[in-house]
Amino acid sequence: MNLHAAASRIGFCLMALLPVGGPAFADGAPGLASAGGDRVIERVVFRCQGGIRVQVTRMPNRALVQFAGQTRVLNQADGVGGVRYRSGGFAWVNNGKVAYMKNTRSGELPVSGCVRVN
Repeated sequence: MNLHAAASRIGFCLMALLPVGGPAFADGAPGLASAGGDRVIERVVFRCQGGIRVQVTRMPNRALVQFAGQTRVLNQADGVGGVRYRSGGFAWVNNGKVAYMKNTRSGELPVSGCVRVN
């Protein structure tokens, strides 16, 4: 196989894989193209009590909060009391230093003591 044919084959394979995995950075982190069709503003990772990792994907007017095998889609809130996003009985609260997920019905905190790591 000549050099041109090999380069063409590699380029074709890479282009075929991009739609499957989406864009990514050199460190393997996903790109900020979209999440379910919405424009992603920012992805933030938090480390919480008990070593729980929480990823918050901010989009216009809502956020996707993923932790401990759960995913919650929360709508943007008014920010009063640090409540950034709220929906379905849950709120993501962030006062700028520490964040937590609150069950607004029971008052329980499924995750707490969350500090941003990226």
